[in-house]
Amino acid sequence: MLLGTPALLENYVFSLLGQLKAPSTYILNNVKRVHSYIEEMNKMEMDMNAMKAEVGGAFVLSWMVFGMGLSTIEGAAALAVVWMAFAGAHVLPIVTWCNMMTGDLGDVEGNWMANGMRLVAQMIGALLAILMATEFGGIETGWAAADMWITDIGDHLWTVIGMVAAGAVWWQVHSRCESAWASAFGLMALGGAMTLTGAHEMGASLASAGDGIVDTLVNWIFDGLFVGVGALVGAKIDEML
Repeated sequence: MLLGTPALLENYVFSLLGQLKAPSTYILNNVKRVHSYIEEMNKMEMDMNAMKAEVGGAFVLSWMVFGMGLSTIEGAAALAVVWMAFAGAHVLPIVTWCNMMTGDLGDVEGNWMANGMRLVAQMIGALLAILMATEFGGIETGWAAADMWITDIGDHLWTVIGMVAAGAVWWQVHSRCESAWASAFGLMALGGAMTLTGAHEMGASLASAGDGIVDTLVNWIFDGLFVGVGALVGAKIDEML
């Protein structure tokens, strides 16, 4: 091909660039798709690892630790060991609610759904522990569901205030110290104002063929929610100081 004029040369160059641009754009788009797919797979793997840690941690709590009582030094030490062994797991519903309420409240998928799955995983771990400990119901425990208390919140107002206050104080300890030992012994000191056995109670209800499931479910939600609200209040106060 003879390129006799600058105009023809210019047209030829742009023609070559056009031929090169389409394949390069195609390759770039496919690289982006592969990268996005890899990121999604990594996120799913991380989510699955988090769920397995929650199930395992809740299993150990219901099987062994709650028998010691989290208000004791032995129970607090055992809880700290569980947090360290199942790194990244919340293990207790109140911890998940604190993370949820102090996270991005507008993020449905990354906050509400992700932490909601953690709550479900904790319940599953507790259920498995109870089924094993009772030989799938062969051993009678005498467990009975607690009545729903939120309908009589006026009679439990100071209890709710105590939950909120305990959540505010404990979340500051937990988030500032970043130590499993500090968090566990903080719960030992403040646990009397909070319900720490929500997942265990849910597991017990399910293991009892759903006995008292409505009351237990509602208590499980609000026992964690008010502590989470306390964590949010504490975080906002800390921001203003």
